[in-house]
Amino acid sequence: MSGVDNNISGFLNETTEIEQRITDAKTNIARIQGFQGQILNSTSTSAESSAARERENLVSNTRNLLIECKDRVKRIQYENVRVPSSDPNFGIRQQRYEYLRTKLSNVLEEYRQVESDFMKQTKDRMGRQYKVVNPNATQQEIDDYVSNSDSEPIFQQALLKTNEAKNALAEVQKRHEDIKNIENTIAELAALFQELHLQVESQDQAIINIEQNADTVVQKTEQTTQELGKANVLAMAARKKKWICFAIFILIVIIIVVVILTQLPQIRGDNSKQNTNKTVTPALINSPS
Repeated sequence: MSGVDNNISGFLNETTEIEQRITDAKTNIARIQGFQGQILNSTSTSAESSAARERENLVSNTRNLLIECKDRVKRIQYENVRVPSSDPNFGIRQQRYEYLRTKLSNVLEEYRQVESDFMKQTKDRMGRQYKVVNPNATQQEIDDYVSNSDSEPIFQQALLKTNEAKNALAEVQKRHEDIKNIENTIAELAALFQELHLQVESQDQAIINIEQNADTVVQKTEQTTQELGKANVLAMAARKKKWICFAIFILIVIIIVVVILTQLPQIRGDNSKQNTNKTVTPALINSPS
């Protein structure tokens, strides 16, 4: 059909490439999780900073990969919508689409879980830092502080007393930035997941209607083509009859002309004899006896 690549081998190559890209994203997620473990467990500032940079680069790369995969899976869905169910490749196209959609959904969910776990672990670490300068803090106070990055009075007071509190403040401020970035990543993943699924759920009936309309159009087109074929045959037959009649007419005219031309000398000869007889007869009548 128009706008759809009917080359099934090309379609399968495209889905294979998408599957590989999803696998690449999954590999990145495992590496991100590894760097997150290094960040949380590192005792060296330089090692932690290095792991954080590596993680940030991987997060950016993985975001682009997932967006690309989502767009390519959507493109396949849009193409499948325009393929009638009677198409011999319809089944394999739908099967590959569902497979890729499910695989991408699982990777998105896996990544969301990895980021959620990292955010929880980061908040736990912030809570421990809070306890350094306020050993008597309740869990509610810790939770309130972790949830609100602007509430730093206890650290501001402690800064004048110990270097440990100063280091704790720097640590907490950094963790707040990390949490904001993690929350943004989780929100992006949720949006991708929702878009991937909402388009399917909201278009199920539309897909059915489009398929039915496409089948109807195909049937009407075939019927029209057959009728046009018959009309062309009849038109050709009519034109042929006209030419035959015209040829017969020309032939009759030619025959008439030939007959006329053939009989004309004879007619002229008869007329000449009649004129001669008329001339001789009066002469005989007027001669003396």
